[in-house]
Amino acid sequence: MSAIAQPDCSNELRDDLVPVALRCPACAGAVTDCVPATNLGECAPKCVRCGLRIGKFDGIRRAMRPGRAARIEASLSAYEKVRRLEGRCSEERSFYLALPWQDTSGLFTGQWKIRARSFGFLLTHLFPEQMRRSRRRRLTTLDLGAGNCWMSYRLALAGHAPVAVDISVDAGDGLGAARHFESALGAMFPRFQADMDHLPFAAGQFDLAIFNASFHYSPDYRRTIREALRVLAPHGAILIVDSPTYRRESDGQAMVREKSAEFLRRFGTNEGAMGGQQYLTPKRLADLESLGIRWQRYSPWYGWRWALRPLFARIAGRRAPSRFHIYLGQAVANA
Repeated sequence: MSAIAQPDCSNELRDDLVPVALRCPACAGAVTDCVPATNLGECAPKCVRCGLRIGKFDGIRRAMRPGRAARIEASLSAYEKVRRLEGRCSEERSFYLALPWQDTSGLFTGQWKIRARSFGFLLTHLFPEQMRRSRRRRLTTLDLGAGNCWMSYRLALAGHAPVAVDISVDAGDGLGAARHFESALGAMFPRFQADMDHLPFAAGQFDLAIFNASFHYSPDYRRTIREALRVLAPHGAILIVDSPTYRRESDGQAMVREKSAEFLRRFGTNEGAMGGQQYLTPKRLADLESLGIRWQRYSPWYGWRWALRPLFARIAGRRAPSRFHIYLGQAVANA
């Protein structure tokens, strides 16, 4: 009788493009046991302390803490509904393959131009510097708040090693949308349904943790930054990209009220922000430096129309508009 193949019982998953070492998101225990999740013998790593299994369904590792998915189900469903009604999803594979350079839907062309300029700046300026610092030819990168995974796709095409994380597995705007990229890549980058504040990864393994237009969805910036710092390798860095910044709290608060009222009017819900803080200010970023992190700010050129928005707002007597910067954060000892 031939021997039956046993699942790999190490805590390092190698079934995707990028091997990652795991840690239990519920109790921080070691994830070393491995049990078959299906009769086909698919590996489902299991915490040796609390027994939490990190199963894989539809290509996505499910790494939420027990009960967490149920607690956020209503707000997540409302958020996904808003995204669909806004037109953020598509049935066309070409829509996803074109991002961020082109919005083939034509609905959010201005926003995707901002995303494209930001991403181009990352690849041209910040990634080469981080590669020099880490002495690596490719960067192992956490794409936090990955959404439909366009950034992970682009990073994989560029030769880097992305791992996509989001709480949404939606097939149109969440991790499930990455199916559109698999044939172009040949093999899929790892995708994890997980909280940014409770990442299912062992410490010290990522070169970059990128908050991809997502940091403002965090309800607790300090907790989110601490968790990102934990999983970074020596000389690793955090990047906050495409989160709105206001100089004054009052302008940010006014934006929140306006957006809430608009969502209620258009969609009958104001869950579009998933309970996050929704914006940054210089003071909020400075307060995070008490965690032992130092920020560098970069301001890509988004064009004259974008640059003149503050002037037009003052002339019209409106609140100051948001600004978008890229913030690179490093632990003080590594800066």
